[in-house]
Amino acid sequence: MSETSYQVLFSSVAFVLGAVVGSFLNVCIYRLPLDLSVNKPRRSFCPQCRQPIPWYQNVPIISWLVLRGRCAHCHARISIRYLGVELLTAILFWVTWREFPPAVAIAYWVFIALLLVGTFIDFEHFIIPDQVTIGGTVAGIVASVIVPQLQDPTRAVRRAPV
Repeated sequence: MSETSYQVLFSSVAFVLGAVVGSFLNVCIYRLPLDLSVNKPRRSFCPQCRQPIPWYQNVPIISWLVLRGRCAHCHARISIRYLGVELLTAILFWVTWREFPPAVAIAYWVFIALLLVGTFIDFEHFIIPDQVTIGGTVAGIVASVIVPQLQDPTRAVRRAPV
């Protein structure tokens, strides 16, 4: 495979991974302010009827578009925020992967995820949960130890364009 093929492949993986992470971020954004567990119930559910959403109706970005922003069971509107968070996360992961070395990009992905959760919870509830702020502090310290390039801006620069 050529270098260009690898870049396309890994950029695509970064985009899809971002969409999947964005789907999980939506779970966090919905559940954390309501003091609900993010892992129980394990399945996503409709905010209106609480019906579990089967995996084939829970594909990031695509399912929201196919179902036209409605629950397949009760037909209640599903906020466009779900699509927005998934798409925004996917785009930010893709751009970050293309612009930074892999270790730096992955550290930034964690930071991006925490910022998105904190931002969208704050927009709706005017709070930022401790899980986000304390988790972000711990993640920042760990990342700065594991990825020393984060501490030296000259080493965490853009990749050379191809």
